[in-house]
Order: sequence, then C-alpha cells, then structure tokens
Amino acid sequence: MKKILILGGGFGGVYTLKYLHKFFHGNRNIKLILVNKKNYFLFTPLLHEVATGSISLENIIEPIREIIKCCDYNFVQGEVKKIDLENKKVYLNNFEIDYDFLVIALGSKTNFYNISGAEENSFTLKTLYDAIKLRNHFVYNLELALENPAEELLNFVIVGGGATGVELAGEMSEYFYSTFSKFYPRELIDKIQIFLIEKGQELIPQFSSKLRKIVFDVLIKKKIKVLFNKRVIEVGKNFVKFDDKTEIKTNTVIWTAGIRPNLPEILGKIEKDKNERLVLNEYLQVKNYENVFAIGDNCCFIQNEKPLPQLAQVAVRQAKICAENIFNLINNKLINNKSLKNFRYKHQGDLISLGRFFAIGEIKGFSFTGKLAWVLWRGVYLSKMISFPHQVRTFVDFILDLFYPRDISEL
Repeated sequence: MKKILILGGGFGGVYTLKYLHKFFHGNRNIKLILVNKKNYFLFTPLLHEVATGSISLENIIEPIREIIKCCDYNFVQGEVKKIDLENKKVYLNNFEIDYDFLVIALGSKTNFYNISGAEENSFTLKTLYDAIKLRNHFVYNLELALENPAEELLNFVIVGGGATGVELAGEMSEYFYSTFSKFYPRELIDKIQIFLIEKGQELIPQFSSKLRKIVFDVLIKKKIKVLFNKRVIEVGKNFVKFDDKTEIKTNTVIWTAGIRPNLPEILGKIEKDKNERLVLNEYLQVKNYENVFAIGDNCCFIQNEKPLPQLAQVAVRQAKICAENIFNLINNKLINNKSLKNFRYKHQGDLISLGRFFAIGEIKGFSFTGKLAWVLWRGVYLSKMISFPHQVRTFVDFILDLFYPRDISEL
C-alpha cells in the first residue's frame, strides 16, 4: 500500500487532497492522510470581515472531515514538529507517521523582521483566533474609552500597505465611523484615528498606478491616515516608533507587513532560498527528493527568473499539478514521454475590497472599480469555498448582511 501524506489544511493542502481523492477514489492500494493543526479549513481571505463584525466566523471555517465525505482518506489533527526526509517520517506532538509520498503545504506565518517588540505587542491576522481577538479588542477599547478617552485607546495602527492592510483599513473605517457611531457618542467617535503605515511609496504594488491612486483616494475619504516612507523600529505596549524619530501612541498595532514560511525542523539535503522557503524543481518536487512535493507559501518556485507570489490562487493551481505528478509516479503514466508534468503559472488577476459595496480588480488586463467589482469579488470568493452546502449557507449570509448592521458584540 502506498501512503500519501499531506501536511497542512489550507488552500494548498485541501485542494491537493481533493485532486488526489478524485484520482485514487476506490483504490485500496492508496492511503491518503491529511494532517492539520486545527480540524477545520480556514478561508483566510475573509478574516478581516470577521474582525470587523461584517460576517460570522461560521462563514469562513469548514470541518475538514466534511469537505470530502468519504472513507477513502484519514484526517489527523496535530502540529508538525519535525520532518525526516531520509527516513520518510513526520513527527507530530506525541506520535509519528511514515509515508511513501509527502506534500508539504504548511503555509506561512507573520514575519516581524526582528523589530523590537513587534511580535510581543502586535496583533496579527492569520488565524481565526487572531480575528476574534482583534474584534474583541476593538469593542473593549471603545468601552474603556467611554470612561477615559485616552489617545492610545482610540488610535489604531495597521503596519503594511499590501492587500491585507488595505482591506482591513477599509473595513475598520466602516466599523468605527458607521457602525460604532450608532451606539457610542459622536464626540468619542470623532477622536478615533486609523493609521495605515507603509515603508515604501505605494500601496498594493501589484495593481496599476491608476488603481493605486483610486484606492488611496478612497482610503482618505474613509478617514484613513495613510503614511508612506515610515519604517517601524519599535512596538511597545502603548506606542509604535518610526525611523524618523516620530511615534504614535496606541495599544493597537496590527501587523500585516510580511510573511515567512511556516516550516518545522527538516532533516535532509534540502535547499532553501533567502527567505527560508523550500526550493523546488519544475515538477514541484523538493530538490533531491523525488517523492517529496511542496506547494503554497512555504516553497519557492522560480518562473521567468522570479519567485511566484505567495497567493492562494498559486497554491490551488500547484495542488492540481502536484496531485497529477504523484498519480503519474505511482502509475508510471507517461505524458509527452515523461512521467511528470511541468508546473506553469498564469496569473488570473487580483481583487480587493475596501468595505461594503466598493472593490477594485484587475483581471486579464481589464480593470474595474466600485459596486460591480465588489459583487464580482464576493462571487469569486464564494466560488473558492470548498463545498457546495457551505457556499449556499455563506451566500444566504452575504445577502442578509446587506440589510443588517455589523455585529458589535464580543465573541
């Protein structure tokens, strides 16, 4: 029996499981195993909406055991501690699993770049717990500020002007200035300041200059204070300090400024790039190991002399080729006189939202903004959810969300 072990229950891992299950369904000589720290798949692109009361947390999680309702695979809940490539073993918290083929899809974690106090004193937005913690913090700060409207309670700082930072800023503006304004005194709401910090000169660099300008103008209208060329050098419990010797008093610093691979100790002759990601060959195999594949944020795939971006759509497309190559290796199926298929990525486009009813997008050379882009953004994300029943439930909630205010209760 061939044992195929998938590490990680994010986009890369779950889609690899789905493809492998399709290829090997009913084959009793194949055992599929997926390992994940949590027992659910997390739809990370909508974490910022949970953090700002726009959607319920049930909309972005789905139990892994429900994704494929079939007895042809095993799910193991646990945290990967070590991978031994030479002996084909993976070590979890209290036990080990051996394998014949391995797929490493463990994703990424926040990169704080060794900045003093950043990891200890910043909020992140990578997990469901992060979103819940952040939402509770928003509400709690407003309640405290009723009695003591201190500057650090009412200043909110987002570090990082990429897609996550921009989307979160847009949602926070609506949460504070629209939703909270219905329940808290106007003089308190007027003291709230949201800062978006970018160390460079542009937001969301993957978009055209025209769309970047539109995004900047929208953020300004939403009362976001966008600060360019500001490099954080220290984060304290009640402040964030910059390289120009200025600082902002705040107890809310949200770090969206970078990611790094979420890899455990790996024993073997592996290669890593300067960002500590696993280096792959053209077939998505970890170099020096024919039976070990890696996909998603924890790997480096070079195409046109550049590493591919760390995006969910990259991981999903890698998952299909990864599954096909494992299938071909096991079945010795030849494609163009080769047993493996090269991976080539073609970027489909980008979409980001800036709050309810406004988004921007660039798809296949076409750019668009406003309500149409927002509807398309919702539709695309809905289509990326794993199972049809979950898509239906989330669609109903999306419709209801149009007619009801955001939730301001703590979770």
